[in-house]
Amino acid sequence: MAYLQSVFRIANIFCAFFIFLLLLLSVNMVPLASAHALHEPLSTQIDTYLQRVVREQGFAGSVLVHKDGKTILRKGYGLADDARHMSITPETVFDVGSISKQFTAAAILQLEQQGKLRVMNCISTYLEHVPADKAAITLHQLLTHSSGLPDDYAGGDLEPLSREEALQAIFSLPLQSRPGEKYVYSNAGYTLLAAVIERVSGTSYPKYMKDHLFRPAGLLHTGFYNDPQWQRLSVAHGYWNGTDEGSPATWPGPYWTVMGNGGVMSTVDDLATWWQVLQAHTLLSPSQTEKLFHKYIKQDSEGEYYGYGWTIQQTEQGELITHNGGGIGGNSDIAFYQQEHVSIFICSNRITYRILFSLPYDIHLLATDTSKQLADNIFHHNFSRLPQPTFTLIPASLIAGGILLVFLLVMFRLRRKRKLAGQHTISKFSLRSPSKKPPA
Repeated sequence: MAYLQSVFRIANIFCAFFIFLLLLLSVNMVPLASAHALHEPLSTQIDTYLQRVVREQGFAGSVLVHKDGKTILRKGYGLADDARHMSITPETVFDVGSISKQFTAAAILQLEQQGKLRVMNCISTYLEHVPADKAAITLHQLLTHSSGLPDDYAGGDLEPLSREEALQAIFSLPLQSRPGEKYVYSNAGYTLLAAVIERVSGTSYPKYMKDHLFRPAGLLHTGFYNDPQWQRLSVAHGYWNGTDEGSPATWPGPYWTVMGNGGVMSTVDDLATWWQVLQAHTLLSPSQTEKLFHKYIKQDSEGEYYGYGWTIQQTEQGELITHNGGGIGGNSDIAFYQQEHVSIFICSNRITYRILFSLPYDIHLLATDTSKQLADNIFHHNFSRLPQPTFTLIPASLIAGGILLVFLLVMFRLRRKRKLAGQHTISKFSLRSPSKKPPA
């Protein structure tokens, strides 16, 4: 009995400790902003906060914050190349992933503005050998991720795939839904748009983007993988789950695994310039620009809609126009809070994306997570809260495991208690009537 009581005491202590851990996980154990910090300039508060995110969460990236048309902060944090201890600066070039899609969308609208295509036309108008089940898909549906095409069609971003091989692979895939029925994010759809740009313009997709978008917009540090221009610039290595994937400046390609849906490299300065160009209608007319930001189709989350290469989202601060990108080069995020006149550009070369049995269980998009929490901190004048991971099953697993453990301990104690009570009853009967058998 003494042994069992010791076991129960240890179990009770363990349960109390576990519940305490759950409470710690459920709140942010961070100090409140001091009265002194509240009187500091916003730029100092943001800088101090980001340095803390670097120390406590391993953030590395370039950050540019504008408010009311003024630059509040423009600074780099962490390392662009761990091996060489090369620091990130505002001029550092990053792989911006799916932010590339908005450039593809703008190119399509530019060609429409020139009368060379119409977004409501079917892809079979511009591409050959389109199978019957996909012939009626429109450019508009590709732009809004409502074509029904699945997300991926190749093994990886650096897989050497030609345009013809990419088209064949995409056209062979079964549709996940009827064209126009619902939102299904699709890299494949934006690759088809890149192919349309090549067919209509008569030039390669990278050359068209450089000659007709990047250079006219003044994006002097924006281009694609494996471009000679990167030799004279600082380019951040990509770190996928902590592994150095090398510099996108020297990656082969770009191949048709990323054409149209990714493969663009840029800086926070160029991304900010791009936004200003769109607002000034330098490349696109007001009516064409409006198409980029129109709420065409509802996304998976409540209050989120997709335009052409952009997400439009309702927040407590009003309308947010945003998009992020992620891959082996890291994670980038651009966000414009219209009513608050706040814009945040973050490019990071770190990303965590862990999967188990083909299912993700731990996702940390450092640029996106940091951008969301930074905006919330700015609006609430409170820089105590750290960024939360995009998605993680670890806390949920701990909670489920804790509940199961407590349940098993309770059941064990109840079962043991019944057993001991039964033994005590038999013992008393035997002492009272040693010569008699228990009644049947």
